[in-house]
This record gives sequence, structure tokens and C-alpha cells, in this order.
Amino acid sequence: MLAEEELIQRICSAGQAGVRKTDLRKEFPQPEIDTMLEKLTNDGQLFIDKKGAAYYCWLKEGYLQYLLNSDPRFRLTHEAIYSLEQSIHKNTDRLAITLDAISARSSPSSDLTAINDQHSSEAALRKPTIDSQMTSMGLDLFKNNFDHSIANFSSSIGWVELGKIRNDLCKKHDLANEEFYDLVAQLIAKYPDKYELSSGGYEGLTVRGLLHGFVRCI
Repeated sequence: MLAEEELIQRICSAGQAGVRKTDLRKEFPQPEIDTMLEKLTNDGQLFIDKKGAAYYCWLKEGYLQYLLNSDPRFRLTHEAIYSLEQSIHKNTDRLAITLDAISARSSPSSDLTAINDQHSSEAALRKPTIDSQMTSMGLDLFKNNFDHSIANFSSSIGWVELGKIRNDLCKKHDLANEEFYDLVAQLIAKYPDKYELSSGGYEGLTVRGLLHGFVRCI
């Protein structure tokens, strides 16, 4: 194994505790040890910082954990940035759903839903228009039934497969699959603070190219 690889493994094994730079010089007595440390630091793989009276070396993940546990100011800043990222991500998803819903109103055959082949074939045969959909079931009535299904099928943390809700409501109200997902898109676009989507599953709404097959009430 190359000396540089051994050096990285040694530092990695120390985790957030880090390794004293002087100890590394003893364990790796090669003349180029300082050159290797400098190279790894310049490449962004290694972080060297003072802890107590000595300088320690960390890999990225270990250094991050060390700062989170030892520096309250850094921890607060990190949490604030993470919270901001989550908020931006959630709002971006809601905006994408709203745009998809608007697109669906102007083009009923748009590829808003991503469901399996069997369900797609059934929807293709029926091809209901938006006007006929809203005639058969208004959005307010759909919301009541949708919320009821979430309450009935939700897991301990609130998530429900959209496919399970679709199967339930389509049978009860004679809805087409395409009709169901168009109503879901309109519902989430109208009440973005009430519902949250999660990626995964076998069918659902496609948001930014990613299938979201789970929903829960916020």
C-alpha cells in the first residue's frame, strides 16, 4: 500500500478525535511526510487545526463532526444553513408542483403522473378532460376524501403511498388514474402548507424529473 493511502487510512481511523501532527511524523518517518500532508490539505482531503497546544489532522467528515461538537458558534451556523437549504428545497418542490398543475390544466395529456404500465394503459383508454374531471368530483370534495384516506392509511410517521390512496378513491368514486393525479396536483398546488411529498414509490407525481410517491399532511 502506498504511504499516502496508509496516511489517509490512519487519519480516517481517528474520526473526529483527529491525529496529532507530531504523532504522524513518528508513525510515518518518510522525509516527504510534510509534503504529503501539504498536498492532501491543498486537495481538500485533509484539515489541520490547532487543538489545545498541538496541531491535529482530520479528514473532512471527522473535522466537521469535531467542529460541530466543540464550537457552538459553528454548530449554530451549520444548523441555520441546513434549515435554509431544507426550506429552499421544499419551496422549490412546491413551485414545481404548481407549475406542473398549471401545465396540466392547459394540456390534460401532459406527463404529470408517473405510474406503472398497467395504470398508464387504463388512463390512456379513458383520457378524461379537466372539465369532465371537475364535473365528476370537485376539488373540495376530493380534498375531504383525500384527507380521510391519509388518516386511514398513514404510517406511524404520517407517510402514505399515493398508489394506495389512488386505489381507494378510484374504486369508491369511479375516477380514472389520470383524473386522480391531476386532482392531487391541483390540491397540493392550492394547499402547499398542508401537504408534503416524498420521493420514492412506484407511482405518483413527477417533480423536477423525480418520482414522488408518498404524501403526508403537515
